[in-house]
Amino acid sequence: MKQTTIWLALAAIAIIACSVFAFFGLNGCIYAASLLAILSLLMFHRATSMPMRAIRTGMDLLKSQDFASRLAATGQKEADEVVTLYNTIISNIKAERLKKLEQDNFLSKLVEVSPMGIAICSFDGEIERTNPAFDSLSSHALLLTLASLPDNGQCTIRPEATQVLRCSRLSFMDRGFKRPFFLVERLTDEIVRAETSIFNKVVRTMGHEVNNTLGGVVSVLETLAAVNSDDAEITAAIDSCRTSCINLGGFVKGYSDVVKLPDPVTETVSLNKFVCDTLPFLSELSTENITIETDFHEPSPSVEIDPMLIHRVLVTAVKNSVESIGDADGRIVIRTAPDILEVIDNGKGISDETAKMIFTPFFSTKHADRGLGLMLISDILRRHNATFTLITAPDKLTRLTIRFNH
Repeated sequence: MKQTTIWLALAAIAIIACSVFAFFGLNGCIYAASLLAILSLLMFHRATSMPMRAIRTGMDLLKSQDFASRLAATGQKEADEVVTLYNTIISNIKAERLKKLEQDNFLSKLVEVSPMGIAICSFDGEIERTNPAFDSLSSHALLLTLASLPDNGQCTIRPEATQVLRCSRLSFMDRGFKRPFFLVERLTDEIVRAETSIFNKVVRTMGHEVNNTLGGVVSVLETLAAVNSDDAEITAAIDSCRTSCINLGGFVKGYSDVVKLPDPVTETVSLNKFVCDTLPFLSELSTENITIETDFHEPSPSVEIDPMLIHRVLVTAVKNSVESIGDADGRIVIRTAPDILEVIDNGKGISDETAKMIFTPFFSTKHADRGLGLMLISDILRRHNATFTLITAPDKLTRLTIRFNH
């Protein structure tokens, strides 16, 4: 409507100009036509330049990634159509961009706090980004396993005695291409709970049946001993049987003590002082051929522990070291570091395969001990949410390393 009005006005002006020029005897048609052509060109230039200027301004805003600015209306129909279209597109782009940023931020937070280890790779398969859970689980053995996994592959590994991990290699679409990522899930807690449940059930059943039977057997043996007190040979045989029954009861009680272990009551403890207070008792466990030394970090680390339970861990660890050294000249070092307590010995050591199994219920390389000491250590430390390893390093030293996590 606006353009029609303009053209009618131009036609009226041309007619008036033609009449004026004809009145003065001039060639009015020529001048009127020229005037009309000039005005038309001016109007055409205005009609095309304003949309082009709006497009150029919009392109400059897009190049600068400015999604907040909007083009203003010009009052010219074609230009305003371009302005309206541009402003609509930019509003949609801004809304989608904001939605994507919010989703990316939400997913990033999920990845950061996830208890599952996550590693995002480049298109070439190289790890580029990891979350804290992955960093805490990462080891040379884990990285080698991940590197060998095929697409959509999965496997379970035990990189050390206290860890069982399930590893998966998956992928997602990124700019039209598959981008790999790894998931690492700790199965340790689930397996430990299952093993502990089975162990507790077996011990309770065994303890109930054995103790009930032994009580009756020992009572009968004592009666027989009293009846045959005048026969030394029979009395000796009965006493031997009675001693075996009592030893069997003690053996069952050892397992029962592990099952009945109390929950830790923690307090802040100076690690150096704690070790010093325990040293006199530890020295009694040693023999003349073994020296017990300390390697303290200064200042003394402070940890949240149950002193009574960790005392049992330290005593059991030193006792195992003494047994490992045997009759040879040996050395046991108790070392402290921030959040770390370590018992080191130069005993016989343990193989890599044994190191992966030593904290498993009922596993032991010493038939008489039945692995109760290591089971006790494992249970106490897990109740403290501590991580721990027991390995023999290439330097032939065996280290029980305990890390107390805050």
